[in-house]
Amino acid sequence: MRGIISFLACLSILAIPVLGAFDSAVDSLEASLDSSIKELAELRKRVADEKAPLSKDLNRLSLEVRELRQTFEKVSRTRDAKGFDISSLENNTKQRKDEVDYLVSLMTEYVTNIESRADAAERLLYQDAIDETLLAVDDPSLSYEAVISRQIAAVELGMDRVESIIGGQIFEGEAVVNSGALEAGSFVLFGPVSYFSSGSSSMSGLNLAAKSGEASALPIEGESVEISEVASSGEGSLPLDPTLGKAIAIASTDETAIEHILKGGVWVFPILGFAFVSLAVSFYKLFELMGHKGLTGDSLSKVIKLIRSGDLGGAKHEARRMPGPTGEMIVVGVANHAEPKELLEEILLEKMISTQPKIERLLSIIAVTAATAPLLGLLGTVTGMINTFKLITIFGTGDAKSLSGGISEALITTEFGLVVAIPSLIFHAFLSRRARSIMGGMERVAMSFVNGVKASTS
Repeated sequence: MRGIISFLACLSILAIPVLGAFDSAVDSLEASLDSSIKELAELRKRVADEKAPLSKDLNRLSLEVRELRQTFEKVSRTRDAKGFDISSLENNTKQRKDEVDYLVSLMTEYVTNIESRADAAERLLYQDAIDETLLAVDDPSLSYEAVISRQIAAVELGMDRVESIIGGQIFEGEAVVNSGALEAGSFVLFGPVSYFSSGSSSMSGLNLAAKSGEASALPIEGESVEISEVASSGEGSLPLDPTLGKAIAIASTDETAIEHILKGGVWVFPILGFAFVSLAVSFYKLFELMGHKGLTGDSLSKVIKLIRSGDLGGAKHEARRMPGPTGEMIVVGVANHAEPKELLEEILLEKMISTQPKIERLLSIIAVTAATAPLLGLLGTVTGMINTFKLITIFGTGDAKSLSGGISEALITTEFGLVVAIPSLIFHAFLSRRARSIMGGMERVAMSFVNGVKASTS
């Protein structure tokens, strides 16, 4: 108890100086706080004084930004509108250019059709203008206006041509006549039909295009006077071909057999040579094999009876009367009738074997022809196609007439090869069967002879 009281007394003695220091610290802090409050009040007053001008400046700058933004948007819209207008103008310009190119292409096609559809005589009138128009399209130095103006002139020329054809037209020119000479005269155009009347002779007729491209006059029997009258006076009647020359063109393609053969080229002649040889051999063998007559049973029985009766002279005489190789075989059989059966059979078989080449001779020529003719035709086909490809290399595929020679050679040789091979094959089959029939008949007669003779001696 006394200890506790002593401890508390000591603490009280020590607390007196501590309390004095604490009070001084509090006074110092209060003084600092008052100073800070005064500074804060002064700062707030300064902020309040400066806030009003800054707000005014902020509002002014915000208005300026808004105005600048509106100006920017207006300028952007104006720029976009101008860009859209330029793009639209470019698109319109391109569309107009495409339309102009299409019109130029259409008018070029029209002018080309005039050239292709015009009569051979009309080209004398229009060819220069057509050539000038077609060359203008490919001339890079000319403007669109110049090209189109020339094409419009060509179109007007085509329209004038149609009007003149509908009403009839007569003009001077030159055409190839039947003699092959080029004569001056008058052309009469009426619709799709044209006529020519020579000024130096009385020849008149239809106007057709020759192979050289020149106008060609084809005489019409009994109509020359009418054509000449219309060409000279502009009035009269004209003969009309409803086929527009196609019937005449088809008739001109008719050819003789020699002309057809010559179109086949060089390989058609070996084919025809084989055909001639095969035909000659076929008829020869046909008469030869059909001339072999078979033996009747009575004549063979008569020989066998004479042998049985011992009359060998009469048997040989009767055997010699038998026709063909069969009779020759029976003669050999009579001469060797006394031999054993096996030996007699061998003798007769040997005779048949020696006879077979004579029966079948020359048949191999027909078989070779049947096999070789198609091969020669194929060879001609290959040669003709090679010539055709050479022409294509030089002239291209646009001119069918220049290719017709090689194609004709290719097809005609194949045609002749098959025409020769098929009959040769049929003849060979028929004649071979006839030869086998003869050999079979000899074999049957030989067996009957051997059996008849040996049956009588057994």
